[in-house]
Amino acid sequence: MTRVEQSEADRPGGTGNYRHPDSITDAALSWFVALQDGTADPETLADYQEWRRSDPRHGPAFDHVAGVGGMAELRAATLASPEASALRSRPVRKASRRLWWVSLVAASVILAAGFHRLPALMLRWNADYLTDAGAMREVALPDGSRLLLDAASAVALDFDDRRRDVRLLQGNAFFDVVTDRARPFRVTGGFSTAVVTGTAFAVHSDGAEDAIFLEEGRIAVGKLGAAGLPLALEPGERVTATERGLSAAIRVDPAVALAWRDGRYVFHEQPLGDVIDNLRRYYAGPILTLAPGIDDALVSGNYRLDDPVGVLRSLAGIAGASLTVLPGGIVILA
Repeated sequence: MTRVEQSEADRPGGTGNYRHPDSITDAALSWFVALQDGTADPETLADYQEWRRSDPRHGPAFDHVAGVGGMAELRAATLASPEASALRSRPVRKASRRLWWVSLVAASVILAAGFHRLPALMLRWNADYLTDAGAMREVALPDGSRLLLDAASAVALDFDDRRRDVRLLQGNAFFDVVTDRARPFRVTGGFSTAVVTGTAFAVHSDGAEDAIFLEEGRIAVGKLGAAGLPLALEPGERVTATERGLSAAIRVDPAVALAWRDGRYVFHEQPLGDVIDNLRRYYAGPILTLAPGIDDALVSGNYRLDDPVGVLRSLAGIAGASLTVLPGGIVILA
């Protein structure tokens, strides 16, 4: 092909609309875009070889980017996207091509990392009720109790004449339980079992821990599969359970513990990485953090959950990072 003059934005090593915080990876992304269609002229190939030889870190960085960007499954999915179709339908600047390929590479990182704790198909197979990102659902249970299921949450039910059992597969659920002393109401999470006869309480389960908060009535919480007396909670108390056991009960402001019911997220001095993990349940697209150490930054806030990108933009500013939204809804904090 005929070599063209490149602007600072789209030359190898340039910034474009997105710049990776590591300069070597950023340059590797630019070279990958420049070479990926196999039509580079000899002068461009010579420049690439010189760049690769100039630093022993350059070759491995390019090979990593090329390996990720070349995933067949991801390429097929990306080529089928509306953004990709638009790019293929008309001549585009290299900056646009670079943006598309950065989107592809970023998405592949998510796939390789196993973005969801439970495989989506298995979750749908096991769940009786589940919600998508950003959507809540209220459910009337077979015994007349009420269930409020938060975004990206799922439950499985087992009700008959002798038992009222709910398994929280992931996410947040609030229960307003009809009294039936002959049939205790049992909610099982990843690490805990909560048993009541009639009360109002919330359970959270995220694969790392369960958290049970009692709004009113009484509840007994035990470690799943462990012997010993369960822990009795009073209204306004919360207990967490992990693979190591149960925590002590602590008092928590209901306005904080149950903020999600009102479409809000309230947190104080929390690592930004944990906050972002929670926000992923309210945003359908991938969210990546690339700035070194950003996940450990402590942040506080009280936000509405109907604009998760706005929340992320505000938190990025607090943490001294920038936010970029790529085609396909990929959000990058860097």
